[in-house]
Amino acid sequence: MLENVIYLSPLLILAASIFILMFSRHDEEEQYHCFRFSRTMLVLSFILSVIFYNKPLLPEICEGNKYTLLFECFLYVGAIAVLFLSRKWFASMKLPAYVYCGCIFISVLGGILLISSLHLSLTVVGAVLLMLSNYILLKSTGKKRDIDVGGSVYLSATVVSVILLCLTQIICKEIGSSLRYEDLRAVMAEQSGNPLLFGVMAAWAVVFTFLLALAPLHFWFTEILGRTILPVFAYFMLVPIGAYLAGFIRLNVVVFAPMATYAGLFYKAVALISLAVGAVGACSVQNVRKIFAYASVYHLGMVLLVLQTFTLKSISMAMVYLFTYLLAMYGICTSLFGLKIKGEYLFTLNEFEGAAHKRPYVAAIMTMFIFSLLGCPPFCGFLGSFSALNYIITGRHYFILIYALLTLVILSYSYLQIIKAIYFAESKENFDRADSGIYTAIMLNVLFMILLILKPSYLTDKMVEMLESLFA
Repeated sequence: MLENVIYLSPLLILAASIFILMFSRHDEEEQYHCFRFSRTMLVLSFILSVIFYNKPLLPEICEGNKYTLLFECFLYVGAIAVLFLSRKWFASMKLPAYVYCGCIFISVLGGILLISSLHLSLTVVGAVLLMLSNYILLKSTGKKRDIDVGGSVYLSATVVSVILLCLTQIICKEIGSSLRYEDLRAVMAEQSGNPLLFGVMAAWAVVFTFLLALAPLHFWFTEILGRTILPVFAYFMLVPIGAYLAGFIRLNVVVFAPMATYAGLFYKAVALISLAVGAVGACSVQNVRKIFAYASVYHLGMVLLVLQTFTLKSISMAMVYLFTYLLAMYGICTSLFGLKIKGEYLFTLNEFEGAAHKRPYVAAIMTMFIFSLLGCPPFCGFLGSFSALNYIITGRHYFILIYALLTLVILSYSYLQIIKAIYFAESKENFDRADSGIYTAIMLNVLFMILLILKPSYLTDKMVEMLESLFA
């Protein structure tokens, strides 16, 4: 009994932290302690998760191995990084941060359940917790008019997603299968022509298309991130992605493998649409956060394009691309936190004009991360782009290669517009001094990226090693 409690301690820490934050003082002066408490508890939970990564409490419905450890690292590091960046925003705006920190804990808790799930019910619980934390963040931290536009759309789509998830469980019981992944796979192998089972696969595919903000279900993501506050923007860009992808990959490898042909066609179509929508959408807006939101649609479309066959090689190449993308996006978010005018963080391109003349170091670093997102050598993002494009070439998908490169050229125009505003426009405002913590975060990120550039094989080899446990 005591052993089980010890193995469960990472989740217990998260649950206890949520409870403490719910009943804490809502005092502006206490927010420093709120962030310090939240980071400490997340780090403690992270350490225990690493120590007990292969000790699941309920092996019948969840598991722990190097695969789950990989995505839990994405989740924890993203959450800790977002908390580190967000403290100054709440301090400058003089707003309490208990709800924000509590939602981060809820999302990490839901993400861990989604990552380690071997049972459809647990997968639903994890997905619903993540959706709930996302909506609470939008409802509690945005302006009312912004919530009316973006939050209501997200809430409606979330309700539809939950209904679809629940319907799939009812269908599974109707065909006489339990909700364990292995049992569902066996039934799908025996009854691959069953339209109900095809409906189950289609419903889950649509739900994860929505969660990952892939086209054509990306609208909520781009609208919300173009309007919401910067800490919530950083959260959506860095935290939930790893958890969603972990659950999505496991479902396709373990459950939907007998229907891989049908699933692959759907994923390829979604990926190609996402590349076009992301690239063209980014060029059609002046809101910088919206540009990066559309760019995220493009980059996750590229991840799905490589991922669609769900072999060990395709998954490892997709994860290398995702990892380098997240590193670059963390650098972008850090740079956005370092640029503000009269205490206000920036939205539109004209607000960034002349930033290089006033804050040259932050502007230079932001430019470097933009080139990394484009996959330009010698930046770290080149490793991800090379992995993705090399996989497409070895598969002899030359039309897809040309299409991907063309959309990348279109996307690069939006990135160059940001660089143009930063370097080649007159400075109309005086930019506030960036916090020293911003430079610390940037330097740590840059140092880590340099290490990857110097030894890229370490990243690819480790990625393959950690993903092998998924196929064991």
